[in-house]
Amino acid sequence: MSDLTAGETTPSKGGMDFSAAPMPALRRGMEVVGWVLVALLVFTGLSAIFGRTGFMIGALSEPIANPEEVFNAFDIRYYTNAMATILHLGPGFFVMVLGPLQFMRGLRKKYIRAHRISGRIFVLCGIIGAFSGIAIGVFDPFMGVGDQGFNESMATAFFSLFILLSLVMALVRIKQRNFGQHREWMIRAFALMLAIATERLMLTALMATTGIEIAVLFGTTFWMAGVSNMAAAELWISFTRTPGNGARHWKDLDAKAARA
Repeated sequence: MSDLTAGETTPSKGGMDFSAAPMPALRRGMEVVGWVLVALLVFTGLSAIFGRTGFMIGALSEPIANPEEVFNAFDIRYYTNAMATILHLGPGFFVMVLGPLQFMRGLRKKYIRAHRISGRIFVLCGIIGAFSGIAIGVFDPFMGVGDQGFNESMATAFFSLFILLSLVMALVRIKQRNFGQHREWMIRAFALMLAIATERLMLTALMATTGIEIAVLFGTTFWMAGVSNMAAAELWISFTRTPGNGARHWKDLDAKAARA
């Protein structure tokens, strides 16, 4: 979205400066683990997108007189909300592909124009994906709004609105040239967008180990995934927040401290 390496920082008034020691090793370790988890979640998310795209291509290839007789309770809502599903899958693909690129420091520094363009696409796709997710998950959840689906409906509403808030705040902060807070809100947004992949993994694991039906687990794992990803994002933010406007990257400050 913008050059996060430009400018200088000044110590925050009345606050704590970035503490480089003894945290560098912990930050490096967390970064490695984090990228491994992001790769796993992106792979899971893309697999779900491709799988659902294949389903939609087959479902829309010929007219179906009675969808209730053809599709199960989980699949039918995607068929009956075909436009919202398409608007969810397409942007979702770009979110999964472009998301990790926004946080690759080397690419951002070397190709700042590409970073800005891809960042705008990422934000636009995130907004479209959030609204289309609301159209499906809030108003037509699995198992219905008045039954087990109410849990999913509320989780979808809460996390989708938080994604929208995070994207808007990221735009506001970069306009103010507050690079640090821009980065933090982008991290929050992407972490929540990855929650759908986290939910798929949690759902699969719990169904395999507990024997509880998907109707009960689906909404619950949605909450679990969203909260887990939000907590992970805040933990990473707290360990890598730098003073001033956040223009200096934590790796630069760690390297400077190591030379001191």
